[in-house]
Amino acid sequence: MRITRLYHPKKLCCGETTQLDKEASNHLVRVLRTQIGSPIVLFNGGGVDYFCTTLSDHPKKTLVSIDSSVAIKNESNLNITLIQGLSRNDRMDTTVQKAIELGVNRIIPAICQRSNTKLNKDKLAKKLAHWRKVAISACEQSGRSVIPEITEIISLDDSAKSLVPLLTPDALKIILAPDSNTSLKDVELSSAAEPIHTIETFIGPEGGLNSEEIKLLENIRFKSVCFGPRILRTETAGPAVISALQILWGDF
Repeated sequence: MRITRLYHPKKLCCGETTQLDKEASNHLVRVLRTQIGSPIVLFNGGGVDYFCTTLSDHPKKTLVSIDSSVAIKNESNLNITLIQGLSRNDRMDTTVQKAIELGVNRIIPAICQRSNTKLNKDKLAKKLAHWRKVAISACEQSGRSVIPEITEIISLDDSAKSLVPLLTPDALKIILAPDSNTSLKDVELSSAAEPIHTIETFIGPEGGLNSEEIKLLENIRFKSVCFGPRILRTETAGPAVISALQILWGDF
């Protein structure tokens, strides 16, 4: 039987008890119908799973005992950053969820010229908080005990000044460009010194990146690659590229 995994942001220590917050308690007791004495797993983002037993069935403040712990080593050998152009409706939710299930380490939401985003600062902040909750849910489901970072939303302007400080100097940087003659398999991952383990990929919004944005990214060392003969939707492209990276050089 699958044991319920829940994110718990507080410090966890074996031999102690802890109280779940209102949201987690409600999900455990009212949604999952968990009874007293049931096993659950808690994690706080530190790479460790804590095996616990429920001591109460209060729907707002469930108490659990922390019985044992184990370090989880299911993170990929690749350090992958997905820079995702903002799209409309729930497409971003799908991208965040699937990318994290597939092993991405960081997601940078980016407003591009074709993003068609007209949200004010407050609504963008609410979107960001929502995506971070989606990330936690994806970790709960996929067995990851390290929660990937979702950075503040940036805007890709004509100088890329908000993006450049977030990039790793020696990372492999790629963008999808249908006109490119280079495929992922043609990209050289190893340098003369040592293999590259950090990869940063930029996926455009609906309608893709325009020619000016592609040129701008190429000027800051992004490589244009063609990802097959078909045009992918924006919510498909990110997870598809991450899967390909994991197959070529990661842990798939």
